Amino acid sequence: MKLSKKILAAFSVAAALAMAGTFVSCTEDDDDTEGAISGSGKNYTINYTNTKEELYRCQNTTTFKHMGELVKITFNDQTTNTHNGAMGFIWDLGQSKDAINNNSVTLGHTDKGYQNFMVVGFRNQSSGLQYYVSKFFNVTDLQADNFGASTKVTTHDAGIAKTDPVEIDVTGGWQSAGITSIATDKTMTVWVDIYPIFENSEYGVNKDAHSSDAAGTYYVDIYDSDPTATGFTGSPVKTTKIETSVTGYNAKPKQNTLAVYANVQPSKTLSGAWNLAKDYAADEVVEE
Repeated sequence: MKLSKKILAAFSVAAALAMAGTFVSCTEDDDDTEGAISGSGKNYTINYTNTKEELYRCQNTTTFKHMGELVKITFNDQTTNTHNGAMGFIWDLGQSKDAINNNSVTLGHTDKGYQNFMVVGFRNQSSGLQYYVSKFFNVTDLQADNFGASTKVTTHDAGIAKTDPVEIDVTGGWQSAGITSIATDKTMTVWVDIYPIFENSEYGVNKDAHSSDAAGTYYVDIYDSDPTATGFTGSPVKTTKIETSVTGYNAKPKQNTLAVYANVQPSKTLSGAWNLAKDYAADEVVEE
């Protein structure tokens, strides 16, 4: 289930969290050599034992372009001290040459093959589930540490060269996701709601709480149960606001590509699942 090679020439591979809370990845033809991630459409699973001495990284692009998504992520076989690997979600994945200008700064390379994307990742530590959110620009060396983005900033306008690989660190690395409960079947589940704010938008379970925010803002809301379930009256356990100075949008965002990813720790087995539970705009990507 590959995307157009023209669209994702440099990013049809594993996006994975490095230990510092950032990504590294594999090459185009090496996105999941072990077949760790299976599935298509709305549902994906992983059940992989890493016998190597380094992280195993894998990623699967979907066939959709959306502005956002409500995603259910389930970790299987968890204990209070389990850290078998990380699972997460990628959105707004597109070519840097198509990046939006923000405050007269274009963090986008003019050549094809450079990728921009936003990510949210999760891992279970002894203290409970942790997460982080970042945005990456101008990624070409997907094998390099942190996608080659040695520069880490907090906004577009940080005095950096516009064509350099860059990470905008939204959460300041790993943070508590506010979820510690492990079910009796040893699963740990998180619902992450990713949605933009813009005029007349109907996207996002908790959108009304942010209706006065600037158009182009994104929110990442984390829930410990399904926020779309009948009778649900709760609030997000954690909310991360992604400012327009990070998203690069000042109006209704583009519909860009989505992907799921994972990494597996050495000598560990990672088992889990992703369910794309609710679409926010639904254009399918056309194969070329």
